[in-house]
Amino acid sequence: MQIGEKIKNYRKTAGLTQEQVADYLDVSTPAVNKWEKGNTYPDISLLPAIARLLKIDMNELFSFREELTEKEIGQFVNELSEVSLDSFIKAFEMGKNKIKEYPHCDSLIYSIATVLNAALTLSDVDDEKKLECNNVIVEWLERTAESPNEKVRISSIFMLAAKYIQMEKYKEANIFLDKIPDTAIDATIMKTNVLAHQEGTDIAAFFLEGKLMQTVTNIQNYLYKLIEMEEETGNHCKAEEIAEITEHMVSLFGLWDYSKVVPHLLIAVYRKDVEKCIQLIKEVLMESQKPWKMVESPLYYRYADTVQGKSFSGVGNNFVRALATEIENKEEYEFLKGNKELEAIFAQYLK
Repeated sequence: MQIGEKIKNYRKTAGLTQEQVADYLDVSTPAVNKWEKGNTYPDISLLPAIARLLKIDMNELFSFREELTEKEIGQFVNELSEVSLDSFIKAFEMGKNKIKEYPHCDSLIYSIATVLNAALTLSDVDDEKKLECNNVIVEWLERTAESPNEKVRISSIFMLAAKYIQMEKYKEANIFLDKIPDTAIDATIMKTNVLAHQEGTDIAAFFLEGKLMQTVTNIQNYLYKLIEMEEETGNHCKAEEIAEITEHMVSLFGLWDYSKVVPHLLIAVYRKDVEKCIQLIKEVLMESQKPWKMVESPLYYRYADTVQGKSFSGVGNNFVRALATEIENKEEYEFLKGNKELEAIFAQYLK
């Protein structure tokens, strides 16, 4: 990126007009305009003042360090994931500072947003702070949704659509969903073959394990949604059949055991069956305390050794907090609010 483009981008980030920059530097507004268009360059004596005004250092102004490599991003994301297990707030500040350091590295920003978004869901921060952090994550994703990097752009758009649905802002969600292209070709097998030749079979298999996990998780979510739809349309027997299929899928694909209970809990919640809900919540909380032994699965044992894989062994208490918050805040759980037995169950796990 040319120095003029950097001045323009950082000026906008700082919320300054060309006139304000010109006044501060004691130059004309047309001069600033010419810098930003790349027609002329600022005098070398002005560069320190420009950097101070835009709150950046000379390295950033001269693009000495603007992008990170994929390896560097991966290393930082692993560190961020580890920190988030101990303190979400510390991880959030760590990510925020990194983005300030590399404000135009879209891959980095998207990766940080992804990690912190997942960590926020499981965190125990209060609702006000959670909303504040969520809004910042949305801002980051809105930036990367305009990225020239197609992979980052489409992934950001997809994630934004999901977040707006979660926030019940369906109009905004639909705008982003319309921007997601229909992909007729899945290049996963071709990519795996290329990796096998270039990096070796182990690396290719690791890549495929990640893709498989992503696909299986998607199928699981499709089945959850189908259960809800069948309940809504009164096809209760179909909902129960799908719940059984979903439960068997957990063993078949080596997923976390607690998710065997989830489809049946969805049905109990829809039917507002208090006794059944409490029984199933007890089961899901008990199972959530057991680590997901990915290393024992022939499908994900390579992935199990990553920071993300290891993190599954330590999310039990975070899961409990997340479920307690969901039950407290979501309308579909209204019939369970104030239930003393349920409160005692959560108190036992959260003490």
